[in-house]
Amino acid sequence: MCKRIRLRFLIFISITSLISCQINTNEDSSESPSSSSNDSTKTEVLLIGTFHFSNFDPSNNIDIIQTNEVDVLTKKNQKELELICNKIAEFGPSKIFVEYPFSRQTELDSIYEHFVPRDFELKERDEGDQLSFRVAKQLKHKRIFACDYKDSSFPNNAMIKSMETSNQQDLIALDEIKDQQWESEYNAIVNKDQSLLDVLYFLNSEQERKIDRAWYLNFANKAGSVNDTIGTFLASEWSRRNLHIYSKIQKQITDKDEKIMILLGSSHIAILKDFIDYNPNWKTVELKDLLETN
Repeated sequence: MCKRIRLRFLIFISITSLISCQINTNEDSSESPSSSSNDSTKTEVLLIGTFHFSNFDPSNNIDIIQTNEVDVLTKKNQKELELICNKIAEFGPSKIFVEYPFSRQTELDSIYEHFVPRDFELKERDEGDQLSFRVAKQLKHKRIFACDYKDSSFPNNAMIKSMETSNQQDLIALDEIKDQQWESEYNAIVNKDQSLLDVLYFLNSEQERKIDRAWYLNFANKAGSVNDTIGTFLASEWSRRNLHIYSKIQKQITDKDEKIMILLGSSHIAILKDFIDYNPNWKTVELKDLLETN
């Protein structure tokens, strides 16, 4: 090949490569979450991670970590609940999703239909009566949306036994210390002045969400011997359950839903926040930001 033809060939290849790179760059940028939808057109998702209000009675508490809980029926917390509900009503979600089995939506419809929004201090201590139903009735919603998915396992006891068999005593001891520290910090907040808002702010902080997610990645996933998958199975089952929850929510949202609210246990919200962050058409709103706006 003569020098001139070779030079022209190299120039052609260079130009072709440049155009190809430019096309790929444009394609990549068009698919990026930041450019596919601006904030003004995104669905606003109010995330509220909560403890189970009925856990105030220890006999109702089936959580692995046992903590003291505030009494939502006190006058102080009823005032805080009224403030929370009024602020959420001002936010105006068109749909409210709660931790109730999706397969039992008809049952939830019946419960909500017969719910009367008065005398909250005499009602049940659960987040349904005290928060989600209360807001929904205020907004005149026809229904509350169930989104929980129960067809998953959480073999915590089996995982601990596997760790003991594998002689992972150091890991077990470290986890127990961290649990005790968390319980102590949480109980100190509860015992300080029994403020519902303080507890909700704590549970919905980024730090607590990171701690929650890290437990599955850095503790459960390491459980057992190299050939034992019990810890990985537990962690993946938790992710699977929450992916199903996210799917149930996604599939019930339409273009008309500019704002929605999701009320779930704080451990669910910790992982759902990550899922939503990858949704280019949604953006999250925090309860604390909502309450601190005028």
